[in-house]
Amino acid sequence: LLAHAGAPSVRFVHHAGLRDSSMAHAALADVMLMTPEEFLVYPLENVKAELVRGELRVSPPGGAPHGSAGARLIVMLAAHVDPRKLGRVFGDGIGYQLLQLPRTVRVPDASFVRADQLPPEGIRAGLFKFAPAIAIEVLSPSETASELQEKLDDYRVAGTALVWVVDPVKRTVMVVGRDAPLTVLREGERLSGGEVLPEFSCAVEEIFEGIARDLRE
Repeated sequence: LLAHAGAPSVRFVHHAGLRDSSMAHAALADVMLMTPEEFLVYPLENVKAELVRGELRVSPPGGAPHGSAGARLIVMLAAHVDPRKLGRVFGDGIGYQLLQLPRTVRVPDASFVRADQLPPEGIRAGLFKFAPAIAIEVLSPSETASELQEKLDDYRVAGTALVWVVDPVKRTVMVVGRDAPLTVLREGERLSGGEVLPEFSCAVEEIFEGIARDLRE
């Protein structure tokens, strides 16, 4: 694929002794620099990838609880959004090029885009060149606190109004609003769409339905 896009502006370093492809991807991610256009066509398998200041960031799949929580939210959001034609709800295959930051593409686990953000001529191939109105990040075992904070900072700078950070282990949802204090919701409480989707709400426990309570290995 890259052959059709021209030579990429990436740097490679040979790492001896890497035992599997995921380790190799992680090592290469430390030294790669590319443009969003190159990121789009770079071949990757069985990893989640984002571009941060030109650096390729890869992580392993989040696992079944991660996927289940994300899917539950997508279904519930879409059931509210679609009949009212409020916009579109997307899964984790959508990349957002955050134009306020250099060479940065974020790929949330789920997201909501307002109707007025969508291209009037229809969705075309490539990246969205704006930030989602709502970004949903489901925590995975490989994610660090610093990585999460970096994502939250990026969404804030880019103008995302609301970020939901879903934790399948603690069964909580952290709500990060642009102009509101951070809150953590637990089972027995309700998650709302705030000013973005004021009529949407769901019980926190609905997000984790079917997920085992003890996720410790």
